[in-house]
Amino acid sequence: MAEEYWGKYWRRRVSRRRVLAGGAALGAGAAALAAVGCGDDDDDDVADDTPVATAAPEETAAPEETAAAAPTEAADAITRGGTFLHQKAAQNTSLDPSVTVTDPLWTALTYNHLLGYSLIEEEAWGDAATGWEQPDATTFVFSLEDGLKFNPEAAGGRAMTSEDVAFSYSRFPTSLSELGSEVNQLQWGWMGVDRGASFDTPDAQTLGINLAFPWASAVPSLGSSAMAIVARESVEAGGGHLKDTPNAGGGAYMFDTIDETANTYKRNPNYAGHSSDRGRFTADVPYIDRWEDTIIADLVAQETRLIAGDAYVLGAVDKFKAEELSGEATVEIYEGPANDHAIMELDGFKWAPHPLLREALSLAIDWDGYIDVVLDGEGIRGAPVGPAFSQVLPQEEIRQLQQFDPERARQLWEQGGGNEVFPDGLVTVIPTFVVSTRHIEFIAQSIEENLGVPTRQEPADLANYVALATAPAGQKIWHYFIAGENSLSTIPDYNALTHYVPNGYGAIFGGVYTFDHPLSAAYPEEIIAVTNDIGVELQSRYDMQGAAFDPEERKAILQDLQRYIFTNFCCVLPLPVQSIQRYAMGANLRNVPGVPDIQNNASMGYRRAQNMWIDA
Repeated sequence: MAEEYWGKYWRRRVSRRRVLAGGAALGAGAAALAAVGCGDDDDDDVADDTPVATAAPEETAAPEETAAAAPTEAADAITRGGTFLHQKAAQNTSLDPSVTVTDPLWTALTYNHLLGYSLIEEEAWGDAATGWEQPDATTFVFSLEDGLKFNPEAAGGRAMTSEDVAFSYSRFPTSLSELGSEVNQLQWGWMGVDRGASFDTPDAQTLGINLAFPWASAVPSLGSSAMAIVARESVEAGGGHLKDTPNAGGGAYMFDTIDETANTYKRNPNYAGHSSDRGRFTADVPYIDRWEDTIIADLVAQETRLIAGDAYVLGAVDKFKAEELSGEATVEIYEGPANDHAIMELDGFKWAPHPLLREALSLAIDWDGYIDVVLDGEGIRGAPVGPAFSQVLPQEEIRQLQQFDPERARQLWEQGGGNEVFPDGLVTVIPTFVVSTRHIEFIAQSIEENLGVPTRQEPADLANYVALATAPAGQKIWHYFIAGENSLSTIPDYNALTHYVPNGYGAIFGGVYTFDHPLSAAYPEEIIAVTNDIGVELQSRYDMQGAAFDPEERKAILQDLQRYIFTNFCCVLPLPVQSIQRYAMGANLRNVPGVPDIQNNASMGYRRAQNMWIDA
């Protein structure tokens, strides 16, 4: 089996036909993170994390060196009106922004947020907020727009106040403990009322946030889709949640129809725009009148609709698909620096007691082979900090920290009693709902070939994928899980590090709990004890960088944390990633945000770009 695999993939580049057929190679990772609570903003469908090319395999190109060329208003006169033809693979699982993160469109359209943040501009733009100040490390004061109102179906369309923002942000701890929230704690923990944070509302237009602890990434975190401002009355009417409540906000649009075929959105008649143009927010209402979000499960059908002009978004595509689509008059390819990461999540409960086996596993993976096979020879080494940030470790250092040594791997496996610890080999999960799974196949075959340990690939449909990924500590059927994500790509300590620390996905996904973790009471002490020491070390280092407001100090802490992760091998192994992202959109769109902002709500992507328009 291994020989057949290597004969097919290893001795040659993947053929163009193979790549075109398998353009969603990391789509499973995107789905995993959306399911686990990736927290935000870039999971259009399961094809969004497709590996693509980099011009410089040794180093990530700086954003300014590969700036995306996006159409601007200057080229033509603005056309107002029209319907944006969107598409996605499945219907929403919930309509509560404090709970679900699997579909960012409705949160972007139907809710106000305090602000949005652009990674391209490295700047925050006020949405419901006109401005803000931070008098000290643990205090924010926001000024809100005058005239904000909820839509007519939310609280009778009454005025929106600072108390509504405070109520919305206070919901997160309860949504986590009682509603199974997918929203990562790293987004809101710094203002978690369960951790000592509080809110001041001296008047209807002033909001004070007293942070539970200093958090250098607070401003870009507030751009998250989850930070939607909801109407208290709607939550109370829903029994404490909004899972079935379509219109509970005051955004520019509101749901018109919802069914098994599509969701449609119309203008919110109570939406008055902003007091000024700022960033991609318009002073008045957005240029586009309506949005239609059609549910199309088949990825080939989605592509066909884009080419036919029946849809304006396909999503991330690899370089071969981009070349193919670039000849279509109805398609525009946007290209720029990616800020992605992909990981091999280990079940901490199984691996934490065995440091030699963790190291052996890492040494058994041919990292450069992964770049050649999975990323078509044009990837870079991944790291716990996204490649677009200055805090990421240099490629040369990553290569020293993450090596491929099969002989040493087998020695450590034997020394650590690997065959006794894992007598039946390893288990991973492989999705049945994506076109290509070659990234998972490569890892499994690499372990079998270089470590002599077989991996059983457990198939899972979309409905079961999330449940398997987030099964309770001590009950996961898998030993490792391949995932990818680009959520909240605006901040270095969220983009990738979410998977490494207990207060991120390290606990609920990776099973690395600590005794002071908010959910630790749900598990016996003997389970927590297995991962507590590792979890405390990771979390304390993470918290230290989050409280460092001096850029150089923070960079040093983040780089030391990355070195610790690479040398500790627990409980996440960073995988190689793409460095250039290509995104396929309709050619009739104008003023589309560039890459990497294009797909992210938090990064003021196309869903929140109110100054984007459709060329008639």
